[in-house]
Amino acid sequence: MLGRPRKGNSFLYEVNYMTNITGVFNQDGLRELVENKRIKPLSGFVSDHVGPASVDLTSTGEAYRVNRLLPPSQLTNESIRSLFPQMGASRIDVGSVMEVGSTYLVKASLDINFPPGVYGYLNAKSSSGRNFLFVRSLADGIHMFDSVDRRDRGYSGELWLVIQPLAYPVIFTLEESYSQLRVFNGDTRFKQADLDKLLLKEDLLFRRSKEPYQQGELSLFTHDGSVLCTLHAPPDKLVGYKAKNTAKPLDLSARGLDPHDYFDAVYAERFGPGKYDSGVYSEAGKYYLLATNEMIKIPTLHAAELMAVDTRLGFVFTHFAGFFDPGFFGTATLEVFAPQGEFLRHKKPLARFAFETLHNVTVSYARKGNYQEQIETQLPKQFKYW
Repeated sequence: MLGRPRKGNSFLYEVNYMTNITGVFNQDGLRELVENKRIKPLSGFVSDHVGPASVDLTSTGEAYRVNRLLPPSQLTNESIRSLFPQMGASRIDVGSVMEVGSTYLVKASLDINFPPGVYGYLNAKSSSGRNFLFVRSLADGIHMFDSVDRRDRGYSGELWLVIQPLAYPVIFTLEESYSQLRVFNGDTRFKQADLDKLLLKEDLLFRRSKEPYQQGELSLFTHDGSVLCTLHAPPDKLVGYKAKNTAKPLDLSARGLDPHDYFDAVYAERFGPGKYDSGVYSEAGKYYLLATNEMIKIPTLHAAELMAVDTRLGFVFTHFAGFFDPGFFGTATLEVFAPQGEFLRHKKPLARFAFETLHNVTVSYARKGNYQEQIETQLPKQFKYW
């Protein structure tokens, strides 16, 4: 996949994909980037962090609480570290409590040394999102969040995680994967023609009985290459969970915890006699875990990302995480937050999936994914079933 460095220019790799294949780097490609120090592993990184189409980011143990967040200037190529004084950074230790309402800068378990033509984006891990950790990333000399994109010239620099607990405090741990890096060598996002071609070969949306929908049965194709899914909120059913206001810190490395300490059950309300006259009232400022009505299948040569829905559908945030590996099959758990409060109706469009193409077939999420074939709203991996 990657050739030898060109003589006299240690920053350029001959990426064979760049001439005739573009896409998301698969597991083999990511491992080769690690081997060649294009992704530079640091303390906290282990080989198992390389997944089917992304690399998990833990922490080196270096972390700071900051009074304000200041992304670096791309015009002057500022480093994150050079901005510590302006951000009022104060060091915290592993095992410290990360408080709701505070912002933390955490050194990621890898740095970046991409050649020209290769770039990356980041997404919070599913379990970070389900615990309502607002996780973003910053890189030296890049003014955007969640981006390592200097494809015109290549990029070398440090990568930091920005962690903001929204619902309840958490204990800072080295074991937790907070975010994940995806690597590209071209524009891989589907256009409508790409989606139409895929639909001729693959079923993408399924009923909860695992029977596929036919394209004509749904009006959930947006004509921009993405696919919409709707909210599952039939009347009088347990459809999700609302985060409690608790000061009890969550140990992210724990398993088998009692969910009643951190969540309340959410049941859909009926408000009329009609088929779709039910839903969930999302209280202003509260955080909810809900699920899509449809199951979605990610073919093994593709990946998908949850994107923001059209604001004309309502002023509501529906995810804090949002990357789906090749081979995923199940409903999508949505992390829902409505700043002003909103009634979310059964079958309301709430999730938009954008598909991407991989370089080549990779290992499937189905082999060991925590949330494979989930149907009902699933709590974070730290908790027992409700």
